[in-house]
Amino acid sequence: MTIHLVTDHLWQSTLVAAALALLTLALKRAHAQARYAIWLAASLKFLIPFSALTLLGAQLGWRDALPQTPPEWTAAIETVRQPLSTPPLGFVLPQALPANTGIPPAAAAGAVWAIGFVTLTGLWLVRWRRVARAVRTGTPIVSGRTHDTFKDLAATTSLPLVACDTSLEPGVFGILRPVLLWPREIDMRLDDAQVRAVLAHELTHARRRDNLTATMHMFVEAAFWFHPLVWWIGTRLVDERERACDEEVVRLGTDPDVYAESILKTCHFFVESPLACVPGVTGSNLKTRIERIMSHRPGKHPSRMAKACLIAAATATIAAPVGIGALTTPPRPAPVGLSLSNHGPRFAVANVTANTTGAMRVTMQVRPGGEWEATNVTLESMIRLAYRIQESQLVGGPAWIYNDRFDIVATSSRGAPGPEFGLRMQSLLAERFDLTLHRETRELPVYALVSGSARGRRLSPSTFDCSAFARNNQPPRPSPPGERPTCGMTAAPGRLTGGGVTMAQMAQTLARYAGRTVIDETGLAGNFDFTLDFKADGALRGRGPGGGLPPGPPPPGAAPASGGVPIFAAVQEQLGLRLDARRAPVDVLVIDSAAPPVAN
Repeated sequence: MTIHLVTDHLWQSTLVAAALALLTLALKRAHAQARYAIWLAASLKFLIPFSALTLLGAQLGWRDALPQTPPEWTAAIETVRQPLSTPPLGFVLPQALPANTGIPPAAAAGAVWAIGFVTLTGLWLVRWRRVARAVRTGTPIVSGRTHDTFKDLAATTSLPLVACDTSLEPGVFGILRPVLLWPREIDMRLDDAQVRAVLAHELTHARRRDNLTATMHMFVEAAFWFHPLVWWIGTRLVDERERACDEEVVRLGTDPDVYAESILKTCHFFVESPLACVPGVTGSNLKTRIERIMSHRPGKHPSRMAKACLIAAATATIAAPVGIGALTTPPRPAPVGLSLSNHGPRFAVANVTANTTGAMRVTMQVRPGGEWEATNVTLESMIRLAYRIQESQLVGGPAWIYNDRFDIVATSSRGAPGPEFGLRMQSLLAERFDLTLHRETRELPVYALVSGSARGRRLSPSTFDCSAFARNNQPPRPSPPGERPTCGMTAAPGRLTGGGVTMAQMAQTLARYAGRTVIDETGLAGNFDFTLDFKADGALRGRGPGGGLPPGPPPPGAAPASGGVPIFAAVQEQLGLRLDARRAPVDVLVIDSAAPPVAN
C-alpha cells in the first residue's frame, strides 16, 4: 500500500512538472525570473502529494453543508484520480507477504532509498563543512576598495562581507544568517569595474534568496534522488537563476562588456562553488550566458494572457485535488449512537455457562420459536455483536474477555429476536458480566471500501429480497449445503461468500481480515451476492466472531481456495472494489470494567 501511494505521487508530480515545462516554453521570451518561479513550483510539487491536498478537501467543514455527490459523479472522479496503471500484485500490501519469501519488496526499496539518501546528504555535508571552514577562518572586510563598493551597492542590506583564503569563487553562504564569501586574491585579479560587477551579481543572489530556494531543491533531490526529472529541474533552476541575475545586473547599469569579462576572469582563476545552495558567479552554461549578456536582449514582461495562464495553472494544481477530496468524500455522518443504557429491552430467559471444551468451532444461530443460541463465544465477540461494531472499535478490557469461552442460550418473550436484539444483548452483558463501557472518538488508521473502474466478475446484484425476512422477524431461508447463502455470509479458510448483503455489511466483514476499521464509501445501494477467494493468512485475520479461533470447518461440499492472492488484491480483482488506506475519526467503545458471569 505504501509503494502504491509513492507510485501515485511520483507519476502525479511528473505529470505536473511536464505541464509546467511546456508553460516555460510559452514564456521563453519573458524575464528569467518568471521561468525560475515555474521550475521552483515544479520542484516543490514533489514535496506536496496530491493525496495531502485531497485529504484537506475531505476535511473542509463546509463539505457537510453540501448535497452528497451523485454516485455516478463520484465514480467518474475516482477514476480520474487513480494511477495511470495498477501496481503489481506483489506491491498491493507488502506486509501481507509470507515470511518465507525473503525480504519484502517495500523493505528492500526502503533500504535502497535510505542508502541513496544518506550517501547524497553525507556528500553535501562534507562540502558544506569545507565552505564553512573557509568562512570561519575568514575576516570581515571593513575598509578598502571592495568595502566601499560593497557598501555603495548594499546600502539597504546587512549582509556581512568576509574575506577568505580560498580558491572558491565568491558566493553567498548560509541560510538563516548568510554571508558573502570573498576570496582575497580576487582583488588582485579584477579591476574596480569588474569587482563592482561581481559584487552586484552576488548581492542580487542574496536579495532573491537563491541560497534558500536552492536548499529547498537540494532536499527534493535528496528525497527523490532516483528520479532523473528532479535533477533536470535542478539544472533548469540554476540556468534561470543565473540568467535572472545577469538580467538584473545589466538592468542596473553595468556595462555588458565589463560584466562578461568579470565572469570570465572569475572562472579562470577560481573554482566553482561545490554546492547549489552557495550561489556564485560561474554557474550555468558559460558560453550561453556570455552570448546573452553581450547581445543584451532583456526579457519581456509576461502578457496579460500569460499571467492569466500562470494564475490558472497555479490555482488548478492546488484547487483540483482539494475539490476532488471535497466531492468524493461523503458528508461526515453523525456519530453512530452506541446506547450504553442498562434499562432497555431484555431477554425473558438467558443462560450463560462457561465453555471449557477447548473446541475450535464457534456457532451462533436462531432456533425455531425465537431461541437464540451461541456456542464457544467470547465476551469480546458478544460486545461487537450487541453494539454492531468492528474489532478495531473495541478498546481495553482484561485479557479474559478475548480468551475465555461461553455458551449462551437466550429467549425473547416476543418469539423471534426481532429488531431489538442488540438492545437485549446489551442488557444481558451488563447484567451477567457487569460490563461498563463508554464511547470515544479517535483518529485511527482505517480502510475505505471504494468502487473501482469496473465491477468485478464475482459481485452481482442480489435477485432475492432478504429484507422481507427482517421485516417479518423470520430467520433467513436456508441454502443448500456448500452453496452461497441466500441471505447472509459464510466464512471458510480462504473464502468468503455472501448473499443479499449490503456494502456496509461487507465492509464490516472485511475488517476482520484487514486488521482495521473498514468504511463503506462505494456509493453502491442495494444488496449483492459475492464470492471471494484469497490467501488464508492468519496474520491478517482479526480476532474473528469467536474472539481468536479460526472460522469453523467449511460446509459440506465447499472447496476453499488454496494459495491465492492476498485479500487486498482479491477484493480488487474479483469484486472490482478497493481498500484505500487513510486516517479518519472512528467511534470506539472503551471497556471500563467487566467481571466473569454470575451464576444463572
